[in-house]
Amino acid sequence: MTQGTEDAGTVTAGYIGLLAPSEPDGRALAEQVAHQLETAITIGLLNDGERLPSEADLSAQLGVSTITLRQALASLRSRGLIATRRGRGGGSIVCGTAAVPVDEARRRLRDKSTEELRDLGDFCSAVATASARLAALRADGEDVQRLRGLCEEFRLADSVDALRRDDSRFHIGLGVAAQSRRLVASTVQIQGELTPLLWLPPAHQSRAGAAAREHAEIVDAIAAGDAARAQALAVAHCERDAETVIDGHLELVLAAPKPT
Repeated sequence: MTQGTEDAGTVTAGYIGLLAPSEPDGRALAEQVAHQLETAITIGLLNDGERLPSEADLSAQLGVSTITLRQALASLRSRGLIATRRGRGGGSIVCGTAAVPVDEARRRLRDKSTEELRDLGDFCSAVATASARLAALRADGEDVQRLRGLCEEFRLADSVDALRRDDSRFHIGLGVAAQSRRLVASTVQIQGELTPLLWLPPAHQSRAGAAAREHAEIVDAIAAGDAARAQALAVAHCERDAETVIDGHLELVLAAPKPT
């Protein structure tokens, strides 16, 4: 892992609480918290080998009691996503990558309507383009270095899980470089929903190379301070992602067995 992406992990870990649901979703609170943390691992807010914040700090970020948090952590431990060491110098460490199973991701993609997916793509485009434009106006050398590191991590990704995680981290990094907590918050929510649908085999193979080039072009525009170009490139990038997701949805719908 490059220094740039290590820095990005440190920066983005503080946004775990942004994954909190805005309203109850029918699950027990501990299950919701476990889902939040699993999503944080899925999209790269928390990385393999990274130590979680203390229980007191993490429960405060998530707005839950330490008892609820411990129940959620126990669930993640049982699935091998974290390991906890007791005593002085102990704590919980991420020891795996959480991936939405391919069959589950395909079910989600099939069951969403074209209108829902288009709306998600529009929201992603609005947030990403604002992030890219503001990053071009506000980012400093350290921000650009971090984004280049994230680009390189994505380019070198050798699995669907890595593509999903590194793509999410790049988009979150745009919000960080834009110096806008609200944009980061929106990006975190979007990526938690979008990337499991976008990076599905076998379509990921044809999209990965183009996405890597698009990421690099966006960062070049940011580094040059060219806000208009950064925004235009981000629009095109998000439109292509939306097309990929909608095409995948239509393929699944057409391939589904017809009711008898």
